Order: sequence, then structure tokens, then C-alpha cells
Amino acid sequence: MGHCSQSLMPLIRASVTPATWQVYGDCRPAVWVVGHSYIYWAEKRAMIRPGGKNLGFRNVEVNWRGIRGLRWQQIFPEMVDISRSATGPLVMVIHAGGNDLVKRSTVELLTVMKTDIERLAYLFPDTVWVWSEIVPRAVWHGAKNANGIERSRRKINARMAKFMRERCGIVVRHHQLEGDNSALLRADGVHLTDIGQDILLSGIQDGVDQALKVMGGVGVLCRRYT
Repeated sequence: MGHCSQSLMPLIRASVTPATWQVYGDCRPAVWVVGHSYIYWAEKRAMIRPGGKNLGFRNVEVNWRGIRGLRWQQIFPEMVDISRSATGPLVMVIHAGGNDLVKRSTVELLTVMKTDIERLAYLFPDTVWVWSEIVPRAVWHGAKNANGIERSRRKINARMAKFMRERCGIVVRHHQLEGDNSALLRADGVHLTDIGQDILLSGIQDGVDQALKVMGGVGVLCRRYT
């Protein structure tokens, strides 16, 4: 973060409810899954699957915030809003960025993503962050060069995965959705079929499971962000 961002952080942090900064002890963690329309539809799919919207986890509440058309610039305020009302440690799953690929350059989008994650980790140290990689699409609306967008997607996924792992975050790779995934997309070439959503949900479930396993050491993990 630059000097201006560092100066701003204490002001933002001071605006968050004091409960967010307490030591939680045995308080039950909360899980939030935040993202664009993939998450909106994944929640609806989860509700009719075994395990429901809680993804089969016991003693943990899984909350969903899927916003159709969500762009990355909405992630930071959404996360701050969620964390203001938090009463315990958090697992934050982020699935976003796909809607930005045709709007921003690769370098610009990567810079914004990394900066926001750093800021959020500073603000909310008792949080384990889970990055859900951007899934390929058959159609990228507004793209002049679909192959170029695909190269950008792969580069952003690789750079963000490295960035998150270096900072003790969890990375979810949706291997079965990579490559030619047209059979797993709806007719619009953008959104996932029921089977595609099942694969996405399985990956998110694995990511949450990993995050909960390290939750006991969250204080040590999050100090590495600072």
C-alpha cells in the first residue's frame, strides 16, 4: 500500500464496530461467500442439494452474497459491510473479477485486486481469505479479442493464486471447469449449468473446509499480511 492508503486505514478501521477487533476465543466462525452471478445461482443450487446452503457444515453458518453483474470495485465495500456486523472470526470466500476482464487491463485489475485484499486483511485480521479462481466462459460480452481475455484470465488466476498462498490464503482451483467447458455452460455461454454449479460448489466447499481447519491458527496466519 502507498502512503495515502496507509494513512486512510486507521480511519476506516476506527469506523468498524469494536466487536470486530475483540479476541473471539471459542466463538463460532461465520462463513461468507461473496461474488457475482455465479454465486447468486450457486446459492440457489445449494439449497436443493444435500447439505443445503450450509454446504453440509455443522456448527458453522454459511452466508451468501451473490450480486448479479458484480464488479471487483464492489468487493471492498461489501466486505466492510459484512465485517461490521461480525461477532466472531470469519472465513471470506471471494469469487469475482470475471466481469472486469473486458473492462480493465490485466495489470490494472491485478493491482486493484491485490491492493484490496491487503487492505481487507489489515482491517480484519481474524479472517481467513479464500480466493475462488475465475472460470472460463465461451462468451465474453464486450470483448474484442476473446483469446486475449482468456490469456488475461489465466494470468490473473496464476498471479492471484501465488499472491494468496504467499499470504496464507486458500486458493480454490476449479480444475473440471477449465479448458473447453462449453458442455458445462448454459446456452448463453456465460453461466454454469446445474452440473457446472455442482462442480463450483464442490470447490467452494473444499476451500471452506481448508479454511476452517486453519482457523485455529488464524492469528499467526493473518499476521503475515502486515
